[in-house]
Amino acid sequence: MASSTVPAMVLEAPERLRLQEFARPRIGPDEALLEVELAGICGTDVKTFHGRLPYPTPLIMGHEILGHVAEIGERAAERWGVRVGDRVGVEGSVPCWACLRCQTGRYRFCQRKQGYGTTTPATEPPYLWGAYGRLMYLAPGSIVHRIGAHVPPGAAVVASIIANGIQWARNQGGVRFGDVVVVQGVGPQGLAAVVVARECGARLVVATGIGRDRERLELARLFGADHAVDVDAQDPVALVRELTSGDGADVVVDVSGSPRALATSLEMAREQGTVVCAGLTGKETVTPLLFDQVIWKELRLQGVFTKGADAIAEGIRLAESGKYPLERMLTHTFPLDQAEQAIRALAGEIPGLYPVKAAIAP
Repeated sequence: MASSTVPAMVLEAPERLRLQEFARPRIGPDEALLEVELAGICGTDVKTFHGRLPYPTPLIMGHEILGHVAEIGERAAERWGVRVGDRVGVEGSVPCWACLRCQTGRYRFCQRKQGYGTTTPATEPPYLWGAYGRLMYLAPGSIVHRIGAHVPPGAAVVASIIANGIQWARNQGGVRFGDVVVVQGVGPQGLAAVVVARECGARLVVATGIGRDRERLELARLFGADHAVDVDAQDPVALVRELTSGDGADVVVDVSGSPRALATSLEMAREQGTVVCAGLTGKETVTPLLFDQVIWKELRLQGVFTKGADAIAEGIRLAESGKYPLERMLTHTFPLDQAEQAIRALAGEIPGLYPVKAAIAP
């Protein structure tokens, strides 16, 4: 018999997490309950925990969502094509599906969307709006993707990150067969961009990180980088120029979040190359750039934000193929009652703990 209550970790205020019990919701014909398998932790969770994002509290975080359908309404089952027991990934927001952005294929930018683990607080019924809990509520209009049961959990939970690589490097960065690609930053987003650059047929892939990224740089090599550069020990601009006979990279994907790295990204790009800007530096950070390079070299600066359902479907197919050991990205898994430790570990705040990717297993 199913329990009448559901445990979830609630961010009551910045840096204050507490385990609470919620009544198990009753599900209507267009809704579902998800039994959470893993909730991926990302930089957004770190910023939310520390109060650096304008999200409401109390809040159940968790927007990188993997789980199994525990209960589902009849119309939701028909619409999503899933049934009880199916393993699914769930997109992190619920668009309104009525505004101009939604109706013209730009649902990612919907201004009326509800956000799992971000913008919808735990005070709004039925309360379970994030994956840091045993069960999670799936609202009407959610976007649900089936994931094969054979996929290792670590690979399944990072499929949505691989989708970012597809969206950013290929769809918006334009990486093509034979290109030279530089990826600045070797966290999960950078590793995903390395995988996608290799999948697109790039002839040369260079990944860059800092001194403490040794494990991440090794993963970059595993996932297809020809060169993995510690920028604290080697000049990446000089290396790229040497490798390309002075031409530079066709596409530079910058997911570092470092103003200094973004400046070098402009230097590494060839004439008429593309610099994909994906790393957030902070809403009050002013990033100095030698902008004349953009003009003289006719560079294209491409900002990117999250991904669409098409990229997610492709990311899932790549994870299901087993072509890459994507599960190696998930280096640390924590129980629900250690959510704070997990977040602080990902932020580099716990000596001796520096996960590549971390997740909560409720």
